[in-house]
Amino acid sequence: MCGIYGQIVISGNDRNFEAQGRISTDTLQHRGPDERGMMFSGRVFLGMRRLSIIDLSGGSQPIWNESKECCVVYNGELYNFRELRALLETHGYVFRTGTDTEVVLRAYEQWGTGALSRFNGMFSIAIWDARKGRLFLARDRIGEKPLYYFHDGERLIFASEIKAILADPTVPRCLNPKGLANFLSAGHSIAPETIYQSIFKLPPGHWLTVREGEVSIRRYWDVGDSPWLPQSGERSEDVWAGEVLNLLDDSVRRRMVADVPVGAFLSGGVDSSAIVALMQRHSNRPVKTFSLGFGIGGAYNELSDARLVAKALGTEHYELNVEHCDLVATLRKLVWHYDEPFGDPACFPLYLLSRFAAEQVKVVLSGDGGDELFGGYRRYAFDRFAGLYQRLPNGLIRRAIPALAVRLPRLRRVKRALSALPVRDPARRYAAWMTVFTPEMRNDLLTPEVRASLEGYDAEWPYASFYGQLKSEASDHLNRLMYVDFKTLLADAYMEKADKATMACSLEARLPILDPRLVELAFQIPGSAKICGSEMKHLFKKAVSGLVPREVLSKPKHGFAVPLDPWFRGALKAFAFEVLLDGSARRRGYFDLEVIERLWREHGEGRHVWDAQLWLLLNFELWHRIYLDGESV
Repeated sequence: MCGIYGQIVISGNDRNFEAQGRISTDTLQHRGPDERGMMFSGRVFLGMRRLSIIDLSGGSQPIWNESKECCVVYNGELYNFRELRALLETHGYVFRTGTDTEVVLRAYEQWGTGALSRFNGMFSIAIWDARKGRLFLARDRIGEKPLYYFHDGERLIFASEIKAILADPTVPRCLNPKGLANFLSAGHSIAPETIYQSIFKLPPGHWLTVREGEVSIRRYWDVGDSPWLPQSGERSEDVWAGEVLNLLDDSVRRRMVADVPVGAFLSGGVDSSAIVALMQRHSNRPVKTFSLGFGIGGAYNELSDARLVAKALGTEHYELNVEHCDLVATLRKLVWHYDEPFGDPACFPLYLLSRFAAEQVKVVLSGDGGDELFGGYRRYAFDRFAGLYQRLPNGLIRRAIPALAVRLPRLRRVKRALSALPVRDPARRYAAWMTVFTPEMRNDLLTPEVRASLEGYDAEWPYASFYGQLKSEASDHLNRLMYVDFKTLLADAYMEKADKATMACSLEARLPILDPRLVELAFQIPGSAKICGSEMKHLFKKAVSGLVPREVLSKPKHGFAVPLDPWFRGALKAFAFEVLLDGSARRRGYFDLEVIERLWREHGEGRHVWDAQLWLLLNFELWHRIYLDGESV
């Protein structure tokens, strides 16, 4: 696992960028504290920081082929590298290391861009191919590993994190109005846009090439492109469940391969519990498991659930109970690590848990992806009642029910449902489920100048766009909703959350449920098998029912519960007021500060719950201070 950086001069005089490349590469030291490697060849620079996981002594990067015509730097893991190595050896390739990085290079030599279809793993790849005069970049199918780039016509700079690109003082730091609208709507950036005007994200399942001054971007994979199972005949739930379990078991086994200690995050939910149970099956000693809870208790502390599972499975269990934490200092540090304003507050406990786990292990397995693939969000089930709700009298829908909801400020999910269910277009309805600042709220919040710069821009476009793109055989309404989340929320928020929080602590996270084979299988299973009546993740629970305690299967779903609501009425209340309403925020002219003050006041008084909106605004302001104003962390 590493952080990678590089650049190529496209036109003009060759730049003396070797010294800058060294500086930019070292901004990624937290991603790879074990080693630095660099290659400089005329108009091309490649750099990397390595976190040694496989072939600790022999896996240094960059790696060249024998003729010195191809060179690779690579961030990630190939879980099928041993099979690919054996196949490549039959083609005459001789390997000098035991690392998967060399397999990536040899596979590219043998199959070119077609090698990507053979990779099962998480990765961002950069290869300089001197034979073709081509720089080749690629990102894994799911988006587990990030890859950003800056292109101004004269050069292309890429990196695992934006901060490495911004370490070059000649790269402009300008706010992207579309990126701001995306953030306020979704709580995160949406590929290919970022919050920066001239910096972009390579979308998952895409590759990019630079050759003879031309930059080309192509998609090489999407769900449904190459179905793993034949599409003939009807399958029973038992058959689907058996296939899910077999693939998950193989995925876990492959992700336990490492030359360093491997553990797991354990929340006590069905996903992480199933993964830990399978890890125990493939381990000759108790698996180290790690859990976190906030001392505030209630929904914010799941330590007892995790402890029950750990005892039942016989793990070596470690708990972090967060009684006291410097919220402000930790938040500033997280804003620096994420490079962009980031709206998922679960990054906070995930970072603390990663730092805790990194004291014991260098690799953890985590349960990300199960909800998006197998139907774990309650909104999927609620959305099925939209047709019934829309048949109610208009007076109830437009006046009576919303008026009642206003009197119940704590029931935020009910209020969200009441704003979404009346929308008749299914894609736009789902956008209403997901949006943090609604279009009406954004219109009130943004100043006229910012609104003018966004004239005609639709920040909810991804939901409408992706809803109709699923090509799977099982492209029913529920699977389309899951596909929208798979392409947006999972790829652009949860994958970034997992990567940045763990790599900030030099910890590698592996996600077995997101094995591409399991992803392909999941989107062939009918939505009715995933959500059965009111039971979420029905088929996944059936698949793992023999692995985990019965209490886990009946436990209500909720992820990392972060106490934002009480924080903004207590520990963060004064800090949020000071940051969001000071003179520098006013002078920037992005927001109507009277609107922000109203949100802050209404939340503090308990009249409304605006914690999600306040969290976004606070993250944006701290990001602006650090990355655009140059304030120290």
